[in-house]
This record gives sequence, C-alpha cells and structure tokens, in this order.
Amino acid sequence: MNYMLDKIELLENKEAILNGAEEIVNSLLENEKLDKSEKLMTIELAMAKLNYKLYNISGDSKEEMPK
Repeated sequence: MNYMLDKIELLENKEAILNGAEEIVNSLLENEKLDKSEKLMTIELAMAKLNYKLYNISGDSKEEMPK
C-alpha cells in the first residue's frame, strides 16, 4: 500500500483520488451482505469492469464484459 500512496502523493489531484478510494472502501466495509473474501472479490470485479469501460480491455478472450 505504501507504494501506491507514494505514487499518489506526487499527483496534483491526490486528494480526490484518496477520497474516492476511501469512499469505496467504506462502502464495502459497511456492506453486511458480503463476507471479507466477497468484499475483495467485489473490488477485483469493479477494477475489471472499470478497465473495460474506460479502455474496452477485458483481460480475457471474450469480446463483451458481462453486466
């Protein structure tokens, strides 16, 4: 985590990045429907979906990411 924080510290928009990450983490921590491993899986899926929506890269051989 320190590696990421060091990289973010150099950015002009660092506060927005840190606040956005904090909002995501807090939202998941408050979600009582998910256990710890499911919360981590949710983050992984969210990163894959965001990557696809931003760059149309799914990371697998399928052309379309499921909704």
